[in-house]
Amino acid sequence: MYYMGERMVFRVFLVIFFCFLAPEAKAEFEFKNIADIHAMKEYIHSNFPLGTSRDQLRRVFVSEGGATQIAHPQNPNIEKYIYDINLCSWYLWRWNISADYDADGKLLQAYMNGEPVFAEGPQVQKVQAQDGKKQSILKVKTARPLAHKGESSLAFLVFDGDSDFKTIDDQNTMGGGPSRPDPLNMGKMHMYQAGSLWRTIFDQDETTSAADYNGDCATVDAVLEKAKAEGAKQ
Repeated sequence: MYYMGERMVFRVFLVIFFCFLAPEAKAEFEFKNIADIHAMKEYIHSNFPLGTSRDQLRRVFVSEGGATQIAHPQNPNIEKYIYDINLCSWYLWRWNISADYDADGKLLQAYMNGEPVFAEGPQVQKVQAQDGKKQSILKVKTARPLAHKGESSLAFLVFDGDSDFKTIDDQNTMGGGPSRPDPLNMGKMHMYQAGSLWRTIFDQDETTSAADYNGDCATVDAVLEKAKAEGAKQ
């Protein structure tokens, strides 16, 4: 009996020992855990260095995160992953992560809401006016009907190099948006001066569904309704 007891103790010791040695399982990516636009840019920079495979970005943002994957309409080596969060119907927050890959599916550059992540990677150049082409500056609104209590559309400007809104790679997009996906603290206004509208928070594409805000919407409604009423009195 004493011998059997020693064997049991030894087995327990081995189990504990290998539990400490085993690598800790990495938690799946969730968009709700990203606090603001600066944190998202840092997350991309730290986890997907240039040369990362397309499959790895898809696994994290699409398979784990639940983003909608959309191919670039003109370039098979470019795609984006968009994810919406419905902030209690006051604002529809959009993450737009786009990525440029080489012919082997390796990352050349990533963009967070149209802004390049890697200073050392190739970047989309801003469109310049060219002689002989008809340019336009357009005032545009993108509908966000889920945000029916607050900002149900986003206004922005587009400089279009050929005055054809359907050609998306000859545009400069300018507009502002909040820096945090939190209806009670949306941070500072962040001005975007990106290239293609397709890469930004103002894009026209739709996600498969919008995630609910991970907080108490009753509290949000009370605070924002009060602020809205006070603003109307001024």
